[in-house]
Amino acid sequence: MVGERFGPLSERPFRLLWLGRTGSAFGDALIPVALAFAVLRIGGGATGLGLVLASYTVGRASFVALGGVWADRLPRRAVMIGADLVRFSTQAATAALLFGHVLHVWELAVLQGIAGAGGGFFVPASTAFVPQAVTRARLQQANALLSLSQSATNIFGPAVSGAIVAAAGPAWVFAIDAGSFLFSTAFLTALRGVEAHVRPSAQRFWHDLGDGWREVRRHRWLTAGFLGFALGNVGIGIFLVLGPLVARQHLGGAQAWGLILTAGAIGGVLGGLVGYRIRPRRPVAAAFAVWAWGAALPLALVPPLPLALIMAASGVLTLTIIFGNTLWETALQQEVRPDRLARVGSIDWLLSLCLMPVGQALAGPLSGPLGVRGTLLLAAALMCVPNLSVLAFVREVRHVRRPELAEATVSS
Repeated sequence: MVGERFGPLSERPFRLLWLGRTGSAFGDALIPVALAFAVLRIGGGATGLGLVLASYTVGRASFVALGGVWADRLPRRAVMIGADLVRFSTQAATAALLFGHVLHVWELAVLQGIAGAGGGFFVPASTAFVPQAVTRARLQQANALLSLSQSATNIFGPAVSGAIVAAAGPAWVFAIDAGSFLFSTAFLTALRGVEAHVRPSAQRFWHDLGDGWREVRRHRWLTAGFLGFALGNVGIGIFLVLGPLVARQHLGGAQAWGLILTAGAIGGVLGGLVGYRIRPRRPVAAAFAVWAWGAALPLALVPPLPLALIMAASGVLTLTIIFGNTLWETALQQEVRPDRLARVGSIDWLLSLCLMPVGQALAGPLSGPLGVRGTLLLAAALMCVPNLSVLAFVREVRHVRRPELAEATVSS
């Protein structure tokens, strides 16, 4: 009974993985606030902050495909430990330079770019490692727990970070983040005895990456799905730029935007809880159906509804993203060949990392001819129509079933 109550956490390998990832996620949740104030403290201003944030994003996007290839070639636990040690080094160096009052913007940009590259190696390896750490029947619950802890840290992390920065300065936050990666490394090091996946013989990089893309094309639901939510990410990017503008002009400014984001973080926790409890018969179809509801948030800003309703829509958006992603990742881990799983996961992440900034870049130019409301309507359409189109017209999306149901159908 205790094992059922705690589900995947009753299995030691997953428990260690979850503890490590939750610890490092908490450290990461502290960084956005500390990073902004660190840049301001060293005289960087808005341009400097943009440079540092772009360096981190470019670092992760540039290395996530490489990370996927190497996570299929090497033991995934070793790749994760190496990535954590790299990020420990960058954050510890940042903290030391801040403590010494000798940090420059270009140094911070380089260090955070390297940290982003470390994340590019960690993410596909971690996604592919989850099925090795938990039994097949508990895989969706395991993914839901990982999403739940990530969302919970996003609620409390910024407030805790703000308090630390105000009381002691941003250097301490980077020191804590560095410690969180050592925390993660300790649990991953203890995670022994997990059955390794069958690793392919190493080929040239582009050949190995091409094998990952061929695996995507082998599953039509994957190909269509990547296209669908890639367009959705463009819509989310547009919203993230125009949302604060609407909040400033119509809702009272930064406080309202903060409440909207907080409601979204709470929705993420609820999404993790829903993903832990609800197991649809056709998980991929359910994922596309719930993702389409995310369009409610940009629509709530056209024209702006009362703040409470916008906050509710923000919660709905993040709930649907977390719940849908839990279903999607579980199906990915169950249907894709294990020796190609990290590469397929890296393609998934690459589309998310690259296309959301595209939406952010397009928001300003589009809001000129279309207006802010017209551009938000476009964002809502991108977040809804592609998902519903995939659901309606790609038959294979509706054919992916929960493993036990699929096995029962085959045996009968």
